[in-house]
Amino acid sequence: MTRPLAVLAGCLALFGQSRETNPYKLTDAEALGKGRQLYSYYCVFCHGMDGVSGRGAQLASTYRKHGSSDREMYRTIADGVPGTEMSGHWLEEDEIWKILLFVRQFERSAGAAGAGCGSGGGDAVRGAGLFRQNGCGGCHSTSSRLGPNLAGIGSTHSRAHLRESIVDPSKAVARQYRVASVRTKAGQSYRGLLLNQDEYTIHLLDTAERIRSFRRSDLAATALPTESLMPAYAGKLSDAQMDDLIAHLCAGGSR
Repeated sequence: MTRPLAVLAGCLALFGQSRETNPYKLTDAEALGKGRQLYSYYCVFCHGMDGVSGRGAQLASTYRKHGSSDREMYRTIADGVPGTEMSGHWLEEDEIWKILLFVRQFERSAGAAGAGCGSGGGDAVRGAGLFRQNGCGGCHSTSSRLGPNLAGIGSTHSRAHLRESIVDPSKAVARQYRVASVRTKAGQSYRGLLLNQDEYTIHLLDTAERIRSFRRSDLAATALPTESLMPAYAGKLSDAQMDDLIAHLCAGGSR
């Protein structure tokens, strides 16, 4: 969604919200069933039908990074979260409330545990060493645009998701981290994150975080591979090391 459309969507969603709290209750079977149906259509790919198994934030949790009140969660669903895959939705107010009702059911089933990672073994201190040794902070920090900032990711994602993202990062590449590679007619090759493209130009952020812009007429080849910039660590880390690294992420570490 382009920025003007995203702003318009946010304005329309704000205009459409007439309540501060959800008018539906978990005892309303019809509303809950409709919320489940809407969730399965709009939300399941990133969050999973169990609120855990998707690649997005874990919803089977009492932790809410962007606020846990009805109003705050309504806004998250309606407007999305800038800089993430969580886009806004062109839905009626009642539809958003019913989706939120279904999501609240996940919270109740999660109980007081709340956190995404929970307990699962591994040594967070050793994991912090592995994080540094493998240069993870080069892409996963507040100062880099090459990968997501991992601070607090243990509160919103499951261990299974974190493991999969380390072992096979190309399995699900977020839109903002799509890769592009080009070769100019002069023989120079560049690879990085795809920023934008049209019929005449292509723009990417190279691995040194420099913006590169090219006229298509100057290019000999262009490719949009489906793999991630992040290398796959399958076979590069032992099971024990993987547990340690995940323990570090679950502890809230990003450096």
